[in-house]
Amino acid sequence: MNNKLIVALACFGFTANAGAEVDFNQGVDVKAAIEQAKSTDVKGPYPYYGAHRVRYSRECKSFSFGSGGFAQASDREFLSSTEYIEECRFIPNPPPPPPPPVLPPNGPKPPQPGHPNPPGHQPGHPKDYNPGYPGQPGYNDNSYGPHGNYTYPGSQGGQQGMYHCHERVGQTFRATAQMNIPARQLFPWESERFEVCMEANRVDFETRTSPYRYSVDRQGLYDLTFNLTPNYRTPTAPDANGMSEAGWAFRDGKFVLNVSDRWASYYAGEKVVIKVELVKDGFLFFNSSQGEKEFTLDVKDGYELAFVEGDLQKTANFVDTSSDMRGPKKFFVKWGFKRVGSVSTQEYIKKGDTNKITK
Repeated sequence: MNNKLIVALACFGFTANAGAEVDFNQGVDVKAAIEQAKSTDVKGPYPYYGAHRVRYSRECKSFSFGSGGFAQASDREFLSSTEYIEECRFIPNPPPPPPPPVLPPNGPKPPQPGHPNPPGHQPGHPKDYNPGYPGQPGYNDNSYGPHGNYTYPGSQGGQQGMYHCHERVGQTFRATAQMNIPARQLFPWESERFEVCMEANRVDFETRTSPYRYSVDRQGLYDLTFNLTPNYRTPTAPDANGMSEAGWAFRDGKFVLNVSDRWASYYAGEKVVIKVELVKDGFLFFNSSQGEKEFTLDVKDGYELAFVEGDLQKTANFVDTSSDMRGPKKFFVKWGFKRVGSVSTQEYIKKGDTNKITK
């Protein structure tokens, strides 16, 4: 079918070029038309064109919710996505010669090198001369789309050259989005963040941060509403600021670290593991590890961790400082903790260094 259509169009084209009228009452010599097409040498200045590519901008809006056991609804946000169409023209290397000047009928002759312009000629008049093609001197290649022009090497039909490309703006897609979330339990240190993104005419919904797994009911086509229903809860990372140092000293022959627990009431019945590493401050960066110890404790508002050097397990970084006559002075601890239970994950949280003991 396609071949018949192409042949028919070729026949019409050759007839038109010959200046003859088509008589549909008489047959068309298809074989003769095909032979004529093979022998016809009609070539444009740039016979090859690169493939067009299309891309779409992407816009995302975030929806954040803090702790609270009540239903919440977000504001309605506007989204858009713009289509950008790439168009490329292949310029062979070397480029073909420039086309001859195009003059209006009965118009002035083109100026000859070394001679003044003919009478009545207005330089720059749009009808005077053909503006040329890309790759030719004087061609303005900076009048394309909003994203400018770019070139890259390539080939067409076995001939090397350059692709001259630009992007033009196509259509723009628009939509709005709103979220409704029901009452659910969030702990004070937890938050939720969701994201709605539009690319082309597609709008996607993603859960970025949340202790819950939700089912999402999507309503609407362009004015979208996402209604969330919590299915079940999963543990999240513990609050790094939930535990803090409350004191560091050397008392009664022991090192003592006091730690307070801000969220103890939410972890009732669970355990906490606190690890300490005793370090002696050295000259410049030459600190020396004396070993480490873990304490597994029932959760409560505060903890007192007392130990001596003999309680510590030596680490790979252990350095013997028994010859140091400063005693407990200049000691500090590196410490951290992890929660053990169902409320939070057992991620270890590094809290850093305490101050040094000075007396």
